[in-house]
Amino acid sequence: MVEPRTAYAVVAGKLRRQILDGTFSPGSRLPSDAELRETHAVGQSTIREALRTLASEHLVKSVRGVNGGTFVTTPTVGHLGSQLELGVTLLASTESISIDNLMEIRHITEVPAAGYAASRRSDDDLDKLRSSDPSLHSEESSFSSHSTFHQQIVEAAHNPLLEVVTIPLFNALQNIVGEANAATNIGTSVSHDHSGLFDAITQRNSMAAMALMRQHLDTVSEYYRSLEL
Repeated sequence: MVEPRTAYAVVAGKLRRQILDGTFSPGSRLPSDAELRETHAVGQSTIREALRTLASEHLVKSVRGVNGGTFVTTPTVGHLGSQLELGVTLLASTESISIDNLMEIRHITEVPAAGYAASRRSDDDLDKLRSSDPSLHSEESSFSSHSTFHQQIVEAAHNPLLEVVTIPLFNALQNIVGEANAATNIGTSVSHDHSGLFDAITQRNSMAAMALMRQHLDTVSEYYRSLEL
């Protein structure tokens, strides 16, 4: 018999491994609560807590009704990204990682993403880029619109893994830096950079897009350092 205090975590861990190794594939139904109790030699409350843990990780979901039960979910970029965003924000709040650390990762992911976006973008991607940042066609600008522009570039690269890794960093930075700090004294520079990036992506010039993104992120990194957060 598993020790009651840690039983639910042990059961959750075993089920998690079975989900990850494909024993239980996305969309499949987990064994009934009665079967799980017998398999793991634990009580109903332990099974309930284990399943609640997996649900909080977006690994399973409960469905009511005659054909209901607990089913393995199909992973999405949003679910995976939200977990990473939470972790990154918490680490930054304890000063385990710095803004420089975050910007280094942005360099690693966004520079090639800009190149991929230039070579792979569709007309629909261009429309989304154009509408994501008002500064491309007016004087209006904000940190949120700057962030959305970058997210659209990553999405135009058409690589879901880039979205999983990169987009949560934007949101974490917004949480850490704040709208007021991020928008002050850098709006004109950012708008100019975004305009150049948009033109390079429109012209399918991958090398120019990567060079402009690298230069842009260097500028943003220097600005964040000046805030002394």
